[in-house]
Amino acid sequence: MCDDRVPSNWFDGGPVRVLAKDPVDLRAIAVQRWTKIGLWSAGIGYFLVLHIFVGVLLLKTNFLHLAGKTLGWIPPDEWSLPLCINILEQAEADARVPQGAVVLLGDSIIAELDPTEIGIGIVNFGLGGDTTKTLDSRLPTLHSVTHSSGVVIGVGVNDLKYRPVSQIVRDYARVLDRLVAAPRVLVLSVLPVDDAGQAAREFPYLRNRNIRALNGDLRALCKQRANCRFLDAWPAIAAATADVYGGDGWHLSAAGRRVLADFVRNALISG
Repeated sequence: MCDDRVPSNWFDGGPVRVLAKDPVDLRAIAVQRWTKIGLWSAGIGYFLVLHIFVGVLLLKTNFLHLAGKTLGWIPPDEWSLPLCINILEQAEADARVPQGAVVLLGDSIIAELDPTEIGIGIVNFGLGGDTTKTLDSRLPTLHSVTHSSGVVIGVGVNDLKYRPVSQIVRDYARVLDRLVAAPRVLVLSVLPVDDAGQAAREFPYLRNRNIRALNGDLRALCKQRANCRFLDAWPAIAAATADVYGGDGWHLSAAGRRVLADFVRNALISG
């Protein structure tokens, strides 16, 4: 009872006694406090180490790239940032193309050609890394093809990295469907590669048997369209006396580019 703890003279003005509290274990309190501090420090340290690890994973590896492709957040490799920038730049340049020009379209084999070695009024809209899919997507930005005197296409070899020949031909057909209004479309064969070259050793998809199969289907595809003509440049490259390949055995040397430019020029002259 509370009355037993209060002295009888508490309310009579007598001396006031301070009731003693239970003894305090200071050592236990200190241990508890330092234990809490230790746990908080360990948690913060773990948090920091985890975030440093994640930062290194994101910045020093291709984790984001692979995750983005897997989840569909970023486009596949053939849609590189430099390619997209070049597409925008070419769309701007397209507005200045005169009526009746000959437009070159395709991958780096085409992009590296000097249009002045082919003739007057030649516009080169080739892009390194171009595929039938990227060409099909960027054609609507190139209005000059609708009022050109002809279109030369050299594309397909980069596709071999991403899809089989049958799919490449279907994508190529969509490209030709977009050019149905062009007065003439010259489809350049995919060029052979040096079987012993660096590119053929590094990239399993670069095999001349695959290129031959693709060219055969492109020839047949072109025959189905009145405005299309297939240009087989393989014999011209094979018969060249100079070294037509660059260091990788895939892209052309300066001599090889002149051989191909001459071949295209003669094809345009002959109609």
